[in-house]
Amino acid sequence: MEMILLIFCLTSVVITSVIVAIEIRGEKTLSKQSYKGGINTINFHGQQILAQDKNTNEQLRNRVFETLDRQLNQLGYVAKEPQLQFINSTLNSEHTELEELTPNELQATFTAIFQAKESSEIAA
Repeated sequence: MEMILLIFCLTSVVITSVIVAIEIRGEKTLSKQSYKGGINTINFHGQQILAQDKNTNEQLRNRVFETLDRQLNQLGYVAKEPQLQFINSTLNSEHTELEELTPNELQATFTAIFQAKESSEIAA
């Protein structure tokens, strides 16, 4: 019985040592790359986010908000204040800027816009 416990403990120590060594090697590689300017930022999963990806994401975000503005204009909410009132009443929130919306809130807002459009088309 003691021999089994000893083998188990030694195996655990070896496995833990290997995991720690891999983690340390990974951190050194990341720090070298960031020192050389290879990595601008690291996302939640430890993956690289390059400057090109940042620009693409920013462009996509701008297009989403332009589309949101256009859709709200089509519903008759031309000014910023009525747009925010529609969004805040839809989301039960108190946003002061459209850019504060999270992806889930944007999705809910677009869904509400499309439902409002459908109901106005049915009424007409």
